[in-house]
Amino acid sequence: MRITQKIIFDDFKRDINRNRSQMAGIQSDLSSGKRVRIPSQDPISFQRGRILEEDIRKQQQYQNNISTGLRQARLAQEALDETIDNLIEIKRILTHGATDTSREKVRESMAQEIGGIRDTIVMTLNSSYGDRYLFAGTNSSVEPMVFDETAPGGVAGNSNTTAPRVQAGDQIFLDISVTGTELRDTSAGDLFAVIGEIEQALLDSDREALGELLGDISEVIDHTANAASRLGNNINRLEFMYEQFESKNIVLKSNVSELTDTDFAKAFSDMQRTQIAFEAAMAVHTQMIHNTLLDYL
Repeated sequence: MRITQKIIFDDFKRDINRNRSQMAGIQSDLSSGKRVRIPSQDPISFQRGRILEEDIRKQQQYQNNISTGLRQARLAQEALDETIDNLIEIKRILTHGATDTSREKVRESMAQEIGGIRDTIVMTLNSSYGDRYLFAGTNSSVEPMVFDETAPGGVAGNSNTTAPRVQAGDQIFLDISVTGTELRDTSAGDLFAVIGEIEQALLDSDREALGELLGDISEVIDHTANAASRLGNNINRLEFMYEQFESKNIVLKSNVSELTDTDFAKAFSDMQRTQIAFEAAMAVHTQMIHNTLLDYL
């Protein structure tokens, strides 16, 4: 076959255009940082990358849920710990008041102290996180404990029986507090009713009743401690799950990067090689096609 100038020039244009196209693609990869931007570039990698990115977004949402829930749960745990300390103080006062050596005036003073501790417990259980009361259950816009002389122990409850919870994973929901209703409902009776009975027994200087109430206040303390322990277990689970999501997200992001991100070292190498090929083609073309009008005169 006779090799004409047209054939040489067409081959040259094809090679040059291929080099330019390759350089344009590499430049786009370098400037965007992405090797795969549209499905046609690598359908399998593109699809797998999108699936992994969706998993990352879902896990980040769970992390946000857990982070918010942990802040609320830790505040609730601190309030419960403080409540337990106050109940232990009530037991200490009660133990001292039940002895034969305590006089009537001393017991009246103890009753006043018990009343002050009760008020402190009410304030503690009315703790809030933002505009949400921690121990009101899902009825979080209303104070769970309200002073009311007609209610047991002089304290009425507005909490419902459903504890607030967060979704910490697929089909995983964990309570982030305890309801005021559950805290008050002890085996010895209503928490504030027991405190009220202790206060009244001290006012009456009823040593026998004070002795009987020692068992009740112990049950109230155990009940509150069990609730705090259960909440503490949930906090531990939430913290563990948060760390798991954090580690998994690092792995998933690395996998997405391997599938779709630009390998800069390879891209720079390819760019340099393609540019050398382009410059060589231009140089060879200049040497081969140097005809002028004078060649045809």
